[in-house]
Amino acid sequence: MSPQIPTKLYNYLLVLLFSAWLTYCSGHGGSSAVTDSGIQCAESERAALLQFKQGILVDKCGLLNSWGDGLDCCQWHGIQCNNRSGHVIGLRLHGTSGPYDYNYQSCLKGTLSDSLLELKHLKYMDLSLNDFRGQLLPKFIGSLSNLEHLNLSHAGFEGVVPQEFGNLSRLSSLDLNCDNDGFYMRVESLSWLSHLMLKQLDLGGIDLSVATNTWLPIVNSLPFLQVIRLDDCQLSSKLPSSLSYINSSSTLNVVSLAYNNMNDTSIFEWLCTLKGLDTSLVHLDLSFNPMLGNNIQVSGRVVKFLRSLCRLQSLDLSGTKLNYDFSDIIQSFSVCPHKALVSLRLNGNSVWGSIPNNINILSSLRDLQVDDSQLNGTISQALGGLFMLETLTLDSNSLKGFLTDDHLSNLSKLSWLSLEHNTELVFNISANWIPPFQLDYLALDSSKVGPDFPMWLTTQKHLTQISLFNTSISDTIPVSFFNSLSSKLEYLEMSQNMMNGVLPDVSITFDFPPRIFLSSNNFHGAIPPFLRNVAELHLNNNSLSQGLIHFLCPRNKKPLVYLDLSNNLFSDKLPDCWGYFDKLQFLNLQNNKLWGRLPTSIGALDELNVFQLSNNKISGELPSSLLHCKSLVILDISNNSLSGHIPSTFWDSFQNLSILTLRNNNFIGALPSSFCHLYQIQIVDLSSNFISGTIPRCIYNLKAMANTGTVSQPIFIALAPSTYDIFYGNALIMWKRKEQNFDGPYSLDQTKVIDFSNNKLVGHIPDGISSLIGLVSINLSSNHLSGAITSKIGQLTSLEILDLSHNHLSGEIPTSLAKITNLGVLDLSYNNLSGKIPTGSQLQTFDNTTYMGNPGLCGAPLPKCEGDEATTIPQNRDNAAPHNEHHIDDFMLGLYISVVLGVITGFWGVCGTLVLKRSWRHAFFRFYDNMKDMIYMVVIVHVARVWRRA
Repeated sequence: MSPQIPTKLYNYLLVLLFSAWLTYCSGHGGSSAVTDSGIQCAESERAALLQFKQGILVDKCGLLNSWGDGLDCCQWHGIQCNNRSGHVIGLRLHGTSGPYDYNYQSCLKGTLSDSLLELKHLKYMDLSLNDFRGQLLPKFIGSLSNLEHLNLSHAGFEGVVPQEFGNLSRLSSLDLNCDNDGFYMRVESLSWLSHLMLKQLDLGGIDLSVATNTWLPIVNSLPFLQVIRLDDCQLSSKLPSSLSYINSSSTLNVVSLAYNNMNDTSIFEWLCTLKGLDTSLVHLDLSFNPMLGNNIQVSGRVVKFLRSLCRLQSLDLSGTKLNYDFSDIIQSFSVCPHKALVSLRLNGNSVWGSIPNNINILSSLRDLQVDDSQLNGTISQALGGLFMLETLTLDSNSLKGFLTDDHLSNLSKLSWLSLEHNTELVFNISANWIPPFQLDYLALDSSKVGPDFPMWLTTQKHLTQISLFNTSISDTIPVSFFNSLSSKLEYLEMSQNMMNGVLPDVSITFDFPPRIFLSSNNFHGAIPPFLRNVAELHLNNNSLSQGLIHFLCPRNKKPLVYLDLSNNLFSDKLPDCWGYFDKLQFLNLQNNKLWGRLPTSIGALDELNVFQLSNNKISGELPSSLLHCKSLVILDISNNSLSGHIPSTFWDSFQNLSILTLRNNNFIGALPSSFCHLYQIQIVDLSSNFISGTIPRCIYNLKAMANTGTVSQPIFIALAPSTYDIFYGNALIMWKRKEQNFDGPYSLDQTKVIDFSNNKLVGHIPDGISSLIGLVSINLSSNHLSGAITSKIGQLTSLEILDLSHNHLSGEIPTSLAKITNLGVLDLSYNNLSGKIPTGSQLQTFDNTTYMGNPGLCGAPLPKCEGDEATTIPQNRDNAAPHNEHHIDDFMLGLYISVVLGVITGFWGVCGTLVLKRSWRHAFFRFYDNMKDMIYMVVIVHVARVWRRA
């Protein structure tokens, strides 16, 4: 028997052995090691992460900059390790989100490596808001069996959601939202969801249409579900006849099913049946599902259902065709002892009535939006009792009455106010009123704010967007208003008012160049220099007349992208300082009195899309530097005094040109074959110049005109790297002999015009013009064109205007012309056309001025052609006229014979007697002489009396 070891010695030996074991482990490796610095990650997991990094091609945010530094991957950005084992349990590498769901910046771009399978202990993965475009959702993620939270939202993945995700039995949160991304994801079945123990589910933007009959039973079988977001998933809400509620959740906090195809109230029936919903539901969003169908009875049942949701904080029923009195909707929330509602959105419905006196029962309300509805009453002053209100939008209704300071005086937290497009709402605000709030956003368009300028605006120092379009203000803008503008201003709209006076010159700087709209007012004087520092400036349709050169010739470059000074009274020489505005994409100076030559510095505007200079007094030749503006889509320099040859390289320089108007200048020279390289052109107007030569035979190459569909594309004006303004262009076109403005996508989409009128063109009209089947107007009048009209002219079935007058065209009018049924204007006058005008439903409807000046033409509406026979009435039995028609014909024949005989008898009965009987003849002429003398004496006597009285 061995001697017994003392207890103290035994404990000492145990400590010694444990220390030795730790030393052994530290020297011989293992899954992790204890050092002075703590736990380190496993080598295999470190290697897996580095392999993942190799698949990332772009890292805009530097998320992976620390990866690879040192041996411990637990210290890398975005990595979370277990503080005991050292295993990687969290991977957080999301992009940066903006104020809106679709406004984010992706950080990582590349492919997702399956090396992540080595992270066997991973519980949390967030790769959202990144760019993995072109890659399918990886199936291998379904093998990460310890995952509890998975967020791949807005990451650019495409294709089918793998059913392997159903293997993630521990998953409690799944977010695959791709709404507004523009990438297509879909499911082939949702059955895999029933294998999970989810608390949060977001599949927004994924096409679930194949599961439209099964999604509700599957979701209803998830007992722990708290959050469900299935926005924009192409779902319907057909409630199955037998739906089990045994395992349904009793803890739903958030239900968001916006932008689907739910067109009945099944979803409400489901919600009503769920247990515990009255105490659990906090957020309900069913917006933009036409489920209520404008049925007031159905709407009433839904409003009654809302009374039971006393914990509801956010309700969005926008675009559901809710049709109910707004005051009754508010009253439905009064039964709840706790007024928990924070956000109420009912936009785009048929909600009617007033903003009622009981509105103040929603004492916790921060967000009230009932715009684009049918509110048709007044706004109660009880609105001022919503002390917590931050956002108020009631625009696009029919509200009336007065809005006074009393409505707003207690809303100290208000930051967003939109009451625009309530044309009968009158703002009766005291001139010296000082609001308790500081707004960020204000929109009062098309409401009655004027005639005085609202001085309370001068107290608002935080406004980023201001819109006072068409508000009947006929006052001057005070200097204090401009001085109060925030450096963060993004948008200022005050167009279509009657504002007057001189715009003040103030010293103001902006953090980012804003957009300023001051058009269609009565401003005069000069443009203040501070307006050069904006991105977009609209000052058209005013009476500005001074200082254009001073404004356009600064000392350094300016950020202007869009400048419209058209329809003013500027009479300056066109400045030559365009190099300071090399970011300009839109320049409109038309309808002024500018003079001088086109400056050479215009070539510095190499990003220019639109250049409009018509109706001025510009002279001289086109500078060669203009050809550097290769981005031009619209060029209008009509109605000036420009002269000389159009440069031979002009036609090859503008491959994007869609609208070209050189009308009413003094250009000379011929059109070269390179004219046919304007492949995008859809409106070309060279009328009223001195252009000679022939029409190029290659005209059929103008491909945009050979298209009958929509070809005009919007012009995107880049106001910032990520901000664009869409401009669809406009053109002044001679349309049906009047100059008309075609503006916007709908009027320009299918407007394709060729106007070469009033020039010196010779030769034949090329047959190739008949290939331009999209043309709606051709005007070749007042030239020296000869030859025949192409026989294929009838192929231009879209043609509405055809003017070939005042030429030397010869031959017959092609019969195919009668096939063009849309012709509203046709002029073939003053040519050498001959033969019979083709018969058809169209050509005979024009009056004879359409064909005059062609001596050889005949046929309706001109006189009949020689040899034309009168139409005879068929006498066969099948086509015989009815008996009453024969009777009418016989009667008319008898009438004509009687009239002729009566005229003969009456004439010769009198005149013949006078010829044959001399005594009667002498007596008649004596009577005539006596009557003449008597009338003469009466006239002389009356004239004498008048003279005596005078």
